[in-house]
Amino acid sequence: MSRSVFTSREGGVSKPPFDGFNLASHVGDDSSCVKANRAELAKKIGLPLQGVFYMNQIHGAAVAEIEAGSDFSFTPSVDALFTTEKRVALVTLIADCVPLLMHSSGAVAAVHVGRKGLVAGVLQETLKVFKNHGITSSEISAEIGASICAQCYEVDIDIYDEVTKKVPEASTKILSPNGKPCLGVEAGLIALLEQQGIKWSSVNQCTVHDSGYFSYRRDGITGRQAGVIWLE
Repeated sequence: MSRSVFTSREGGVSKPPFDGFNLASHVGDDSSCVKANRAELAKKIGLPLQGVFYMNQIHGAAVAEIEAGSDFSFTPSVDALFTTEKRVALVTLIADCVPLLMHSSGAVAAVHVGRKGLVAGVLQETLKVFKNHGITSSEISAEIGASICAQCYEVDIDIYDEVTKKVPEASTKILSPNGKPCLGVEAGLIALLEQQGIKWSSVNQCTVHDSGYFSYRRDGITGRQAGVIWLE
């Protein structure tokens, strides 16, 4: 059985502009605040701090497997974490990209899906790892947390063309107030999930519109919320 949670900026001890429940150590926040927030997260989900694994997200498609005895202080440079171990929590940090949590009866994964990861194939690479463990797509379910909505995600035309050529479902007819095209990364991801026969759910919240979430696009210097998943 798996359990999962999506955090917001509510709670925590971080001071502005990282207030309050910032879980990222790379954004300029005081390290003691981040450590306190991470300890609080571990306490809230009922796991030891040493059982909560983070990653150095690089907007690619690499996946790291967390195995028995893995050192929690090691932060792999990947965009997805996978495990079959019980009571090991996997974390994806977000401030506009899509937090994707995936689970089957015997494995879980936390995936960071931005426009670059969508194009690079981070979902497909994560599914390969599930398959390597004998788990088919039909056995997997997915949860999607808050991310930037298509209305808020304006990009240059060359970026728009690059993404929509690879994932046409990310295209929109929306133009920003600046006359630039807007991307629907979550819509593109959902289409890929459905193509694989994966059941999904979404909180359907926009990080830019809702000030209860961290948003890099809205605020620039800011913290990161998380998607967290683990096996009981």
